[in-house]
Amino acid sequence: MSQAGLSWLMALGTVLAPASGDVDLAKSAGPGSDAHWAGRRVADVLPADAIERVVLLKALTSTTAAHDLVGIRRILRQAAEQKFLDQAPRQGLLRLGREDSIWEAVLVVRDGAVFGFVADGEHACLRAADGQGGCFTLPRAAQE
Repeated sequence: MSQAGLSWLMALGTVLAPASGDVDLAKSAGPGSDAHWAGRRVADVLPADAIERVVLLKALTSTTAAHDLVGIRRILRQAAEQKFLDQAPRQGLLRLGREDSIWEAVLVVRDGAVFGFVADGEHACLRAADGQGGCFTLPRAAQE
């Protein structure tokens, strides 16, 4: 193979290979993986103060995106002591939420970990890139 052909093949391989920072939240979950964290506290899995970035994918609210983003962070702060449930959610976007979800987002943590987040009026669910996940009951709204 010529040098030009080898260079082209190497470039094509670079384009087709996943980037080192790519994360699979859509296909990483296997059957029964939604309750891996049952009984653990939300803060043990995802401390709210470790969230570096929230990427909002869906928000069925009448408020601004800025308020939705604050709302997601507030949910995770207030749910820190909530325990994950022993039940799997119905499937939806990111394979972890309900079709009638209110919020769907991707959460990026300081250490580089990435989580999918979905919440409806009663529950919120998280899924990590390794396929582990779980849902918890939303805490009652508190005045801040």
